[in-house]
Amino acid sequence: MLTRQIIRPIVQATRNHSSHTPAPVKFTGQGPSSFVHDGWASARLPFHVNNKWLFATKAITFLALGFWAPFVVVEYQLRKANSQ
Repeated sequence: MLTRQIIRPIVQATRNHSSHTPAPVKFTGQGPSSFVHDGWASARLPFHVNNKWLFATKAITFLALGFWAPFVVVEYQLRKANSQ
């Protein structure tokens, strides 16, 4: 009973407190076939996807470098060890 009297005001104060930052664009609801509002879908991405071919080229290059880097490092280390 005593914990209910202590916890309830804290919970109510937390629920009533609204200090969150607003979204960059007002969300009006989107469905699977509705229009994606400009600025909402890509507002929080750290890159631009306006040109899909440039984005695809950059993404493939980035992923390919990340995939092949360990193989290149291992080959370099093995060649270095065999040359001595």
